[in-house]
Amino acid sequence: MDYAITPSASVLQINLNPVVSSCTQTTMTSSPISSIEDINAALQNHNPFALPPYVGSQEVWGKEFPDVTTLNAHASDAVFQAINQISTGQYQRTSIAITAESGTGKTHIISRIRHRLQTEGGALFIYATEFSDLNNIKHGFQRILGDSLGKVGSQGVTQWQELASSIANQAVKFIHPQAKTLLSQDLVQKLSRNELSKNRTLVNQLTDAFRKTKPNLKNPDIVRAILWTLADSEGLYAVNWLSGYELAQYKANELYLPSISGASFDTIQQVLDLISDYNQLLICFDELDNPSEFNDAGYTKAQVVAGFVKELFENFSRGVILTVMMPATWTNKIKQLPTGVYSKVTAHSHPLDLKYMDGDSIIELVALWLKEFYENRNLLPPSRIYPFTEGQLRELSNEKPPVRRILEWCRENCNPRQPLTNDNRDKSVIIIDEDRVEKAFKKEISQEISSYLDDNYLLADALLFNFQALKDKTIERVKIGEIKEKVKQRGGKDDYLNFKIIGKENGKDVCIGVAVLQYASGSKLGAGFRRLNDFEKFGLTRSCFVRSKSKDKEISRYIYNTYVATLISKGGEFVELKEEEIKPLLAIRFVHKKRQVDYGLTEEEIFKFIQEKGSANYLGASNPLLKEILSDPSYKISEDVIENNLEIIDKINKSESSESGDISELAIVD
Repeated sequence: MDYAITPSASVLQINLNPVVSSCTQTTMTSSPISSIEDINAALQNHNPFALPPYVGSQEVWGKEFPDVTTLNAHASDAVFQAINQISTGQYQRTSIAITAESGTGKTHIISRIRHRLQTEGGALFIYATEFSDLNNIKHGFQRILGDSLGKVGSQGVTQWQELASSIANQAVKFIHPQAKTLLSQDLVQKLSRNELSKNRTLVNQLTDAFRKTKPNLKNPDIVRAILWTLADSEGLYAVNWLSGYELAQYKANELYLPSISGASFDTIQQVLDLISDYNQLLICFDELDNPSEFNDAGYTKAQVVAGFVKELFENFSRGVILTVMMPATWTNKIKQLPTGVYSKVTAHSHPLDLKYMDGDSIIELVALWLKEFYENRNLLPPSRIYPFTEGQLRELSNEKPPVRRILEWCRENCNPRQPLTNDNRDKSVIIIDEDRVEKAFKKEISQEISSYLDDNYLLADALLFNFQALKDKTIERVKIGEIKEKVKQRGGKDDYLNFKIIGKENGKDVCIGVAVLQYASGSKLGAGFRRLNDFEKFGLTRSCFVRSKSKDKEISRYIYNTYVATLISKGGEFVELKEEEIKPLLAIRFVHKKRQVDYGLTEEEIFKFIQEKGSANYLGASNPLLKEILSDPSYKISEDVIENNLEIIDKINKSESSESGDISELAIVD
């Protein structure tokens, strides 16, 4: 018997009224069943299950994977119930842990929660997975906080803009108590149409008014930056500042902000406090199970995150912290920490364990995947699970397979039951079974990486790994020997000089220092260049810095004259960071990090893929970025990457003399 799945306001319930079977439905409509030849031809040309069955950030933030909402509803319902109880004042905060084996749907649950919150509201949503530097998890979380709140929420604007709208409305009502509450979209449209000078006045007045409603506000600059997110032209800079990245001094001057936001956790805590004034917050930690990720103290990623969850929980005003992990991670890593730590990871109850799929849920899952496939092609199959049979799918449940394995089985066995006609067979496309590394690589390279392009540690880590895969190879006349991440004289890591490539170039010893320097300007950029120039201290024969040529990455003339000109004269090099060249390097690094838990791969398989298929995927010796780092210094820095101070000063002066705005413009009263 089939059952209809229907959502309710608080929990997802099963309607016990039998659904009319697909065959019966066909007789009740005027649409005839499509010809078996057309259906088989469609299946032969495109496998509905060809998409790799791995749920990642793209499925959490973007289009949702087909989801059987009754499967493991106890876990998602527990989260929604906690959010509801917090919203009604029963308590202020809690934490929930979910445990499940690899592939059983941990991230599916997070995706389900995120999409329902986006549709119905109830809480802002943070999704934390990738921490580039486990030694500084607070800075990494600040970046994640900035990126997550930059995603569209339930009001059709970004979550930052939702928060900014609440702050703006409170400020306006302080000055004009009878003013109507302005919608988020209206505020965004209004400020996005204004000139910079007008918005400067509005943002300053709103910040000052809001401060008067919050006498204990620690850092009004954070409020100012949040309000700037309402203006599309300046919002990206404001989000970068809130994420912990440094602003170029001219842009900081334009926005009336210091160039950097200050201590990471202080910023995090104030943002969380501001959110709690208006909404609940759900913070989800995922992808904790990689056993090869450690900080310098020897703690695994899961343990470092658990320690951070404890600190968050103790400084968290209103909301839910959710962590998902494998049972072994909970038992062997988290439970080995002091009680005061692991108890904060699961304050709600014992960890919630996810269940394997039974026959009914397997049928529902397969039917959901096929439904979209057939509807997109205007086809009506003889049954909703064609070309499979109910018996086949129910038999799968005997082995208690995870969701991922079921979808893989469907991919391997999605064959038409009847042979094609000769005409159709001639037109069909043979589906080539890709190797597992290639499928994983395609999955990772499809992810959005724009939020990573300012993360020096993450970019450097991708470069480091890809150079390690080229050990003993000769590229651009350099035979790569050792790749050293610990570059200091006593064998320690450096915050700015990321790694050294040691090898032979034309028979001579060579040691190339590499630094990714995406800092906007200021002290950190200068610190990086000082390392690159100190050949003696770091044992270098030459060095290069990797940096994009985007407008916001222009180098000030002072930095150029003080550091860069000297570096170039000594044989140093500027290597341009291009998204299309770094993206495959990031993708294969992510595959490598997730090789055991998510993809079931070995390091040897990944290196083999780089060697055999690198030329087709911008990997290995075929990657222009890696080649340029190894090549003889040849790139001459042109004037277009050096900041034109006169133009910037003129722009600021013009902005100062332009029309000003007033907070009264936002006060609409009856």
